[in-house]
Amino acid sequence: MVRVYLVPLTAAGFLEYVDTISSLVEDSFTSAGVGLEAYKWPEVVKPSLKCYDWGRMQYIASCVVEELYKKTSTLDPEGYSLGVGMLDAYEPGLNFVFGLAVPAKKTAAVFTKRLREEYYGKPARYDLYVERVAKEVVHELGHLLGLQHCGDRKCVMSFSNSVVEVDYKTRFFCEKCAAALKTMASHHMSRTK
Repeated sequence: MVRVYLVPLTAAGFLEYVDTISSLVEDSFTSAGVGLEAYKWPEVVKPSLKCYDWGRMQYIASCVVEELYKKTSTLDPEGYSLGVGMLDAYEPGLNFVFGLAVPAKKTAAVFTKRLREEYYGKPARYDLYVERVAKEVVHELGHLLGLQHCGDRKCVMSFSNSVVEVDYKTRFFCEKCAAALKTMASHHMSRTK
């Protein structure tokens, strides 16, 4: 069983949906034949201002992931940590990122500010927001377990450069990625026994 700790990076935009998002994420992995248990981290782990780029008014994704790793990695060395927060983040060379995974550190983050309809001047759609966040959490967990981007545009592992692409893909793994995920998860489980 893969254990993941969902860590709130902000209270707003995640805590009120964490139970629904956890269920959707577990369902995506179960559909791929991989057992996953999602646990809610007990407190908000807000990124420090050291990670904030005032010139761009965005967080630096790799800095946020590094800080998250330092704060969560000692609790369960075999578990994975994934931070979720209503933040906007980027990586050098990119205007923004929805998420970033660092498999070597078993740590990832999903930045949800651009997943909200309100960001684009549209009325709030909480059902759509929760589905988008769940897709990006599943995507980053796929990376943590060793999957790369997939060419199947419906696969949750396809690269998304806009919310249109996030909406187009499903929150499920294609057959090829599901098979690879099962192999990687069983390898992970054999190492943890």
